Amino acid sequence: MAEPDEMRRLPLNAIRSFYLAAQAGRFRIAAELLGVTESAVSHQVKRLEQLLGAALFERQGREMHLTPVGSRYYASVRRSFGELLRATAEVSGSPDQARVTLTLPTSLAAFWLIPRLDALQRRQPGINLQLLTTNRKCDFARENIDLGIRYGLGSWHGFQSTQLLSEQFFPVATEAFMAKWKRMEPADLIRSARLIANGLHPGEWEEWCLAHRIAPPVGQALVLDSSELTLQAALEGVGIAMGRRPIVDRLLASRRLIAPFEREAQSVAGYYLVRIKGEAPTAAARKVERWLVEEAAVAAPAARERRRAARSK
Repeated sequence: MAEPDEMRRLPLNAIRSFYLAAQAGRFRIAAELLGVTESAVSHQVKRLEQLLGAALFERQGREMHLTPVGSRYYASVRRSFGELLRATAEVSGSPDQARVTLTLPTSLAAFWLIPRLDALQRRQPGINLQLLTTNRKCDFARENIDLGIRYGLGSWHGFQSTQLLSEQFFPVATEAFMAKWKRMEPADLIRSARLIANGLHPGEWEEWCLAHRIAPPVGQALVLDSSELTLQAALEGVGIAMGRRPIVDRLLASRRLIAPFEREAQSVAGYYLVRIKGEAPTAAARKVERWLVEEAAVAAPAARERRRAARSK
């Protein structure tokens, strides 16, 4: 337990100024949030640096970055402030306690998560889930993010991860597009039809072809820079795209797209549920975590069954 003298010496205003400056990346923004001048924030941060005997920021022109010491100190301060905010909200009954921010790739949000949000709302009506959809790797501490779903191999420094969804990929197209090509063999069709490639997955067509001992395509594919654009082009009948489940599952179930070859390739990457290592999530974030894991567990066998049913039609 902290002694009274230690508490009196603790520069809370300086720590708060440092925390907001680190979070915002600018003294000016921290000053606006605190309702003081920028020089006042700078003075508080310098006072804290003198007390700690270490530089917390390094300034390069107009840019301001945390030093390694500053990054470690910010992580500790953020955890402490987080506990204070949670304790205050718990006592006061603040509605902000139920807010959970989740970041995930745009394509997974559009095709997998958003169609399921109504189920979460019915199950957890007190949770205010906010989505940050992006393909960049976010700074959870600076952007106040509780949870994330990341695409990759499952290992990110400073995060604990749990595999949520595996990924398989295979060619997809509309029935109308495939009708133009009769019943050509996959190797012949890939050489003749227009292929659509996803710029986020370079070499995907070559990888799928090699997995099934088919000569890779030699022509120029139409390269689009997102899964959403790639699938939209396939839906418009532009050509054959590489579909990736679970993103493409609902489009297959509705037969807006079909998988003409019924040959999958297993991706080494997948979708992982992540959060900052060593930080306790809020009660609301834990509920969202459990719901996501349960939805993923149900989605995998359901998707396989939908594909089997679609093939039998």
